[in-house]
Amino acid sequence: MTVEIHWGSGSPYAWRVLLAAELKGVPYESHLLSFQAKDHKAPAFLAMNPRGKVPVLKDGGRVVTESMAIMHYIDGLATGPSLFGDSIDERTAVWEWTSRVIYELEDPVNAFARPLVFGKPGDDVPGEVAAALPKLQAELEQFEAGLAGRDWLCGGAGPSAADLAAFPHIKFIERAVGKPAAKALDLPLLPWSAHYPNIGAWVARIEALPGYERTYPPHWREG
Repeated sequence: MTVEIHWGSGSPYAWRVLLAAELKGVPYESHLLSFQAKDHKAPAFLAMNPRGKVPVLKDGGRVVTESMAIMHYIDGLATGPSLFGDSIDERTAVWEWTSRVIYELEDPVNAFARPLVFGKPGDDVPGEVAAALPKLQAELEQFEAGLAGRDWLCGGAGPSAADLAAFPHIKFIERAVGKPAAKALDLPLLPWSAHYPNIGAWVARIEALPGYERTYPPHWREG
């Protein structure tokens, strides 16, 4: 059985779904949408998700939207340890960390990274970045501490849904710091090994997972 995954390059929500499919070994038919061409606003896509957002999973006549719900669906299609935990303690830890990603990490990452990646001439990029940096650093410290003495956020033998949910946002920080607008700002974030070594080791572990390269945003390879 092969499901369809409709996704967009660079979307952290789509990326976490692709990581889940690869990690669980669920065969999928990839449908890469172009944001520039507004494929996600086309009638055929809106028929699946009227909100016009990626990702979307289609399995026969069933359509699933929202990335965490899609990850849960993918998890249920495969055998092996659950990405969402097999015991009440594991499930609780996964949702604690996933909630931290959604409610505590995402906004500081976007406030910091989006001006560097998408800023236009005339924008006060240094000012926006400086304003966002303290909250981002505080949140990264929380994740750094959470990874102390463990390979994965929830402490299990392998990555959970929480790891896959957090990872694309951490990679967005890397992309932002690599942009020309960041070069003159002397940002105290990278390399991870110098500032947040536990996060750096965790990133490397996820990048070493089977199938990781197939999930990497194609347009990020272009610069």
